[in-house]
Formats: sequence, C-alpha cells, structure tokens
Amino acid sequence: MSIPDALTPRFREFSNPATGETITLTATAQDGDEDLVRFNWRSQPGGAITEHLHPHQEERFTITAGEAHFTVNGTERIVGPGETIVVPAGVRHSESNPGSVAIEGVVELRPGLRSKEMHEAFGGLSSEGKTTSRGAPKNPLQLGATLWYFRQENRVTSPPPWVQNVILPPLAALAKVFGVRPYYDRWDTRLPAPK
Repeated sequence: MSIPDALTPRFREFSNPATGETITLTATAQDGDEDLVRFNWRSQPGGAITEHLHPHQEERFTITAGEAHFTVNGTERIVGPGETIVVPAGVRHSESNPGSVAIEGVVELRPGLRSKEMHEAFGGLSSEGKTTSRGAPKNPLQLGATLWYFRQENRVTSPPPWVQNVILPPLAALAKVFGVRPYYDRWDTRLPAPK
C-alpha cells in the first residue's frame, strides 16, 4: 500500500541551533497553488529569534502548542494554542520561548520569494557552527553574501538597514570574488521524488 502523494514528506526537518528552531517545510511557491512558503515550526525552551523584518512579506504564525512571546513593532504579545498572529510586511518583530516546553505551530510567509532557501541557509550555517550565538554568519564574507542576497526576504534591525546598505554590498562583492556563495546545495532539504 502506498502513501498518497499529499501525505508523502517532501522535505527533511532541519534545525537552527542559534535560534532554537526546528523547521519542516510543507509548501513552497514552486508548488503552484499559492505564492507562499509554509512550514511546521518548533521553538525549543530558551529559543529566540532576534528582531528583524520582512520588507516584502507578511508572516503568519498559528500556534498549536506552547506560548510564543512576540514583540511586534514594540508591543509585546503572548500567543497560545489556537491563536494566530499576523506580522505585516515591513514591521519589525521578534519571538522568544521563555517557557519550559517547546512551542509548535505553522508559519506562512506571503509571497514566498526565496524564504525556503533563506531558512535553509541560516539553519545550515548555524548547524555547521559558522554563526554567532545570535545566528549571524561569523565569516564577514559569508555575512555579506548571505545577508545581502536575502535582503528582500529578511533584514535584521541592528545595525540599522542604512548601515547594512553601506557595509553589505562590498562584502557581497568580495565574497563573490573569493567564491563564497550565499546558499549551498548541501542545505537543500527537498527530498528526492519517490520512485
């Protein structure tokens, strides 16, 4: 008996040790139904995502277990099971899990852009021990390559974007010269198609 295609996992789970997140992608813009990236999300106790914004994407968290602590545009909010929080494009936000149990939920980013690859890149770098405790690439060339490449999907708020606009392009250009890429195929979590 075979598993129906809709139930066959298409992505492997991956983690970002710096943020305490575990992600399993369930839909991408390439799927054709909607222009979004959707994933099952888990935040371990003590996990935290530093303040950032998505310049061109709405982000929606639907919590299924635990209590997520969000700060959205300076306002704190606790979101529990069965609740959804929507962060409009361009709005600064952060998330943390100060509790003793994992938070679980579903996250959607609309439009999808390159959010799949962005999450895989940051998870891959962190899993390889190549990021700071806050999740930024340690290597300045990798920092420039990755942050500048994914600037349409994600911008940290510190340092301010105008400083990033001055520093990151030259680092990204140097990274290209030295063969440092923003994303590597080894981070791709897409499973091979079943035979």
